[in-house]
Order: sequence, then C-alpha cells, then structure tokens
Amino acid sequence: MRNVILAVFSILSLFSSVTAMCHHSFSAEFDVGRPVDITGTLTSVEWTNPHAWLHIDVEDDQGKVVSWAVEMLGVNTLVRSGMTPQTVKSGDRLRVTGFGSRDGGNAANASSVSRESGESLWSSARE
Repeated sequence: MRNVILAVFSILSLFSSVTAMCHHSFSAEFDVGRPVDITGTLTSVEWTNPHAWLHIDVEDDQGKVVSWAVEMLGVNTLVRSGMTPQTVKSGDRLRVTGFGSRDGGNAANASSVSRESGESLWSSARE
C-alpha cells in the first residue's frame, strides 16, 4: 500500500510541476518601467488560454507600420468583464495602454483597451 501511495504522490507531483511551467510571471516577460501607449489597427485576436492576444498594426514616428502583440487576461475573465470576441474585429482602431516587453520588442501586457474614440472596452481597474 505504501508503494501505491508513493506512486500516486509522485505522479501528482509531476503533473503539478508541468502546470506550473506553463504559466509565466508578469515580471519575467514585461517591464513596469516601460509603459506603452499605442494606437493602431487591430489585425487579429487570439481568444486563447491562458491569455488572449490582440495583434495591432501601429504607425511609428517615421510612418512605418509596426506590428504589436498585446497580451490580455484569460478569455473567461475578459468575457466576465464584458469583452467578448464580438466586441472587437479586424480593422477596428484601438488604443492600448500597458507595459512593454523586457526584451524591448513590440509586445506588451495591456492595462486598458479602448476604441480610438475613447470608448473603454476593458481595463484592469475593473477587475
């Protein structure tokens, strides 16, 4: 019986470590010292777990279009707060505030998402 309990515990420990590796910490990926405020055209939305992603084309200071990947919360949390797959669609002009990636790339974690007109679609302050 002791061997069975040890085997079950070992298997459960293995599964819990795999789950823990699948999710990253905010500070490992994003930098609170690098705030971003971008406005651009939504090209696609990934309604996936553990995080939804917005892909936005943003015109930089030189007029060049740069693609940004913006991490949101999980789909269930977004839907409970009122943002659904029908809320936004490709071609929408969005403004995103948040924090940029640690590596300096064109990725961010959103704190708020609104239409260019100012209509708020989602904000972490609502949570």
